[in-house]
Amino acid sequence: MVPTRELAAQIHAECKKFKKATGIRSICVYGGAGVKCQIGDLKRGAEVVVCTPGRMIDVLCTNKGRITNLKRVTYLCLDEADRMFDMGFEPQISRILQNIRPDRQTVLFSATFPRAIEATVRRILKAPVEISVRGVSVVSDTIEQHVEVINEEDKARRLLGLVADWCEKGSILVFVDRQESCDAIWQQVMASGYKCSSLHGGKDQMDRDYTIMISKRGRRR
Repeated sequence: MVPTRELAAQIHAECKKFKKATGIRSICVYGGAGVKCQIGDLKRGAEVVVCTPGRMIDVLCTNKGRITNLKRVTYLCLDEADRMFDMGFEPQISRILQNIRPDRQTVLFSATFPRAIEATVRRILKAPVEISVRGVSVVSDTIEQHVEVINEEDKARRLLGLVADWCEKGSILVFVDRQESCDAIWQQVMASGYKCSSLHGGKDQMDRDYTIMISKRGRRR
């Protein structure tokens, strides 16, 4: 179970690589794509289901629960677990957990795990074991970090200055807190003559897939 459709598709692509050697079938269930095809895949059967919480609940409730159920699930993996809880998926996750057998194994993966989220996660686990790689919130020694605290009205100008300094050296990834901010910054960067793309949950799935594709190929619109 993952928070976004892009991550679901990425994990599903990795699962398919093991199909020939193991015979394990995997399917992907996420919003933004045709639910009929996903229901057809579930009816044909699979050992691994990669899903987003909302679409999985939709499928479980379809046709009064006769499409599929979670009674045979013995291994549950939550990838980007802190992100899912931070995005408000806790009610959906809890609803799904209630329909999975209690003797399952539950595994949570995350690059970061704030203590506030950890307290929430512990409510769904029994006798949890924490495994940390290189410590908690430790940055890789290959990453160089610079922090600037500036006024809100100066942020756009500073960002465009950074884009000008770094655009010839490689790719630039800008994170924002809201979809509106993403679109606004995209327009500002484009108006300044730089090629860029935007990506957020409010965009059409075809646009999102295209943006990821051209980013992987090192191109911009």
